[in-house]
Amino acid sequence: MRVVFTTLRNTSHFLPLIPFVEACLRRGHEVAVAAPEDLRERATATGATFMPFGHPGDEGLRPIWMRMREANESDALRVAIGELFAGACARAALPGLVEILGTFRPAVVVRESMEFAAVIAAEKARVPHVRVSITGRHSEGKIFAIAAPALDAHRREIGLSPDEGGSRLEREPVLSLFPPSLDAQGSDDDATRRFRARREEAAPLPDYWGGRKGPFVYATLGTVTGGMEAMQAAFRPLLDALAGMEARVLLTIGADLPLEALGSVPAHVHVERFVPQDQVLPHAAAIVCHGGSGTVLGALSAGVPLVIMPLFADQPLNADRVAALGAGLALPKRAATSDQIRSALGRVLDDGAFRGVAKRVADEITALPSVDEAGVELERLIGHEG
Repeated sequence: MRVVFTTLRNTSHFLPLIPFVEACLRRGHEVAVAAPEDLRERATATGATFMPFGHPGDEGLRPIWMRMREANESDALRVAIGELFAGACARAALPGLVEILGTFRPAVVVRESMEFAAVIAAEKARVPHVRVSITGRHSEGKIFAIAAPALDAHRREIGLSPDEGGSRLEREPVLSLFPPSLDAQGSDDDATRRFRARREEAAPLPDYWGGRKGPFVYATLGTVTGGMEAMQAAFRPLLDALAGMEARVLLTIGADLPLEALGSVPAHVHVERFVPQDQVLPHAAAIVCHGGSGTVLGALSAGVPLVIMPLFADQPLNADRVAALGAGLALPKRAATSDQIRSALGRVLDDGAFRGVAKRVADEITALPSVDEAGVELERLIGHEG
C-alpha cells in the first residue's frame, strides 16, 4: 500500500518518524515523506520518496519566536502550538499537501503529532490519518485544545466542517514509542499502539578528553535551539555549571549556532554539532537537556537519568513528567541558573535512585513489541488486505 508520512522541517520532529518509515519500507509498502524542502536529504536517506510542501521560512516565523521569548509558560505554549505549528506552518503546508495527496493517492497518512496540515489535507482527500506521538500523551490533550481553533480556521477555508474542541483529533489512532509510564496515568487507551525502536549496539565512546577521568555527561539543548537567537542565551549558564564539575562532558549544539556565541568553553567539555544520541547515551552517567521528547525518550530507553532545563513548547510538560516519575530533576523554565544546574546534576550523579527509575523505564520499553510490527498495524487500522 502507499503511505505518506508528514513532518515539520525540524530534525527533532522527523527522527521519531524514521523507525516507522523504515518499518513500512521493510514491509514492502510504497512510502513517501512530505515535508519542507529543508528535510530533503535526511528524508531521502531513509529510502522513501521525498515530496516537498511549503513553509513560512525563518523570517516568516521570527515574529512568532519573539512573542514566545517574552511570554509566560502558558502563553508560550499557546503561541507555539496555536500560532506556529497549527497556524503558520500548517497554513503554508496545506496547499502543497492537498496536491500531494491528490497525486500520490495514499491509503493512509501518518503525521508526527505537531504537523497539523496533514489532518486537514487527509480530511479533504477522505484518507485515513494516524499520528506518531513525538510528545507524551500526558501533554496531547492540552496541545490539541490549543490547536483546534487554528485548524478549524483552515477547515473553513477549504470547505470542511469544524472539529469543535479537537474531539476528532483526540480519537485519531496513535503510534507511539513512549512506554505507558512516561505518559500520565489514565492517558493510555485503545487508540494507542506502542512499540520499541530498533537500536544498534553503541560503539565505544571516543576519547575526546585525552584520558581525563570522571563520569561521562551528555549535554544538549536540541537541534534547533542554537539557530534560535531568542534561545541562544541558555548555553551560557549550562557551560558555567559544567565548568566546576569533575566530569567528561560532550555538548552538542546543532548546525546553526555560531561557535563564538558559546564564549569560553571549559577544557573538559567537548563540543560537537551533532552526534547520533543512540551512540552516546548508553555510555552516559547522566544527561542535561532541554526536555525535547526525542531526547527524553532516548535517555530513558538507555536507562540514563536526566536534568531538564526546559525552554519552550512541550518541554516543561516533559520535565514535570520525568520529575514525577523520579527519573530525573526539572529546573525552572528558561530561568535555570548555573548553580541550580550544577546542584541538580550533582544530585542525579550521586543518587542511584534516579538511575534505578530510568532503568525500570528502559526495561518497560524493551518489553514493547518491535516497531517492525507497525507496518502490519497500519494495514489493520485501515482494513488493508496484505
